[in-house]
Amino acid sequence: MPSQVFRFADGDVVTTDIDRRYCSREVPMRVLALGLCRTGTLSLVKALKTLGYSHAYHANDAIFVNPQDCELWLEALRAKFDGKGKPWGRKEFDQLLGHCQAVTDIPAILFAEELIQAYPEAKVILTVRDVEVWHRSAKSTIDALITSPAFHIFNWLDRILRSRTRLVRPVFAKAWNELFEGSLEQNGRRVFHEHCKKIEGLVPPERLLIYHVKEGWQPLCEFLDEPIPSVPMPHENEMKLMQQKFRKALVYNARQYVTSIFSIMSRASFAFLMLSALCGDDLVGPQLRAAMTSAWNLSKMGSSFVSMLW
Repeated sequence: MPSQVFRFADGDVVTTDIDRRYCSREVPMRVLALGLCRTGTLSLVKALKTLGYSHAYHANDAIFVNPQDCELWLEALRAKFDGKGKPWGRKEFDQLLGHCQAVTDIPAILFAEELIQAYPEAKVILTVRDVEVWHRSAKSTIDALITSPAFHIFNWLDRILRSRTRLVRPVFAKAWNELFEGSLEQNGRRVFHEHCKKIEGLVPPERLLIYHVKEGWQPLCEFLDEPIPSVPMPHENEMKLMQQKFRKALVYNARQYVTSIFSIMSRASFAFLMLSALCGDDLVGPQLRAAMTSAWNLSKMGSSFVSMLW
């Protein structure tokens, strides 16, 4: 499937189709950033990149960069929460995250215990935020998206048309529901506090940094033994950027859907025309043959138009 380029405010993203089942650890895992989403995780990813970390895996990697990762994330979620399949350990995480020196955000944070056990040499950062501010942010962005009717409609279209992103929505919906026990509104604040306490209980103090991104470079660089950069600490308007990214994703999905429909029309009409050529009009009839010829021409015109439009 051809690559798609997303042009975002914070840079271009080129989609890939890498099956990470055949990948392995390429670089050491150095940082596990295990704060909940909407606690400055994207700003932290940018900061780690500035410090020279080769790649920090974020939710955006599974949504935009390599949606095929969602096959493995779904397997991991089902193994942990549904008892289907083998629980994940270092081998499986090395396959999925072997190109990364850091990992953060959903769905990875649902495997905090497993990641801490798999990478005992990695330092752990717990990003935090005022719980009420965090709750409003999470509710107005990710929760609003996952609970919207459009989310379920696109999920259905993804499955029917076998789109590249067909597992993205199931993965993030399951991860979100498991994380907040079915309701961010009812359980979000409690889960936030319990998650923070869990991480603090799992990690020795010398390996753990409890960090608010507004604290800037100094505590982060001291913890990671890195020199303080001369550039300002990245501070992404994550809410605005997320909204822009998901609008772009909807456009991309629409293109995929239209392209898939025209592709199905093209294959079906071509097969029918080949059958007609072999069997003659006595079997298929001239009117049906003419209709299939029109469908064939329409599919070709439609595909060309979609390519020009996007």
